[in-house]
Amino acid sequence: MARILTLTLNPALDLTLRLDQLQPGAVNRCRDFASHAAGKGLNVAQVLADLGHSLSVAGFLGRANAASFEGLMHRRGFHDLFVRVPGETRSNIKLAEADGRITDLNGPGPQVEAEHLEQLLEELAPLLAGHDAIVVAGSLPRGVAPEWFAGLL
Repeated sequence: MARILTLTLNPALDLTLRLDQLQPGAVNRCRDFASHAAGKGLNVAQVLADLGHSLSVAGFLGRANAASFEGLMHRRGFHDLFVRVPGETRSNIKLAEADGRITDLNGPGPQVEAEHLEQLLEELAPLLAGHDAIVVAGSLPRGVAPEWFAGLL
């Protein structure tokens, strides 16, 4: 199978809360909840791993709450190329109602500095040739200019 790199610059810790019906402005009781490491590129990586491919995953993770992501990467056997940055990886809250309606509240994510951008490039450069495909997915974190991202592509 293929060696694939997924690039997720702004992953998220997703908290999904299930409730009968959201009542804005009132106390809402949830039926259950689940929390998991996520982000579009990490989600793609999990599907590709299920299909038998070998995965490397890269991007930026906040040091303060990296453990959930590290656990996922260890369990799935992903090659961890994430650059750790100060602060927390963003958190997203999903409010899932019984009728299927979902409300997303997406956090901003950590601030990425120029030194972190350079570190990511340094880690990726020697590894790119060893991969058969690269998947780039998700949003840009604070501090990553669209121009830098365009240059990366």
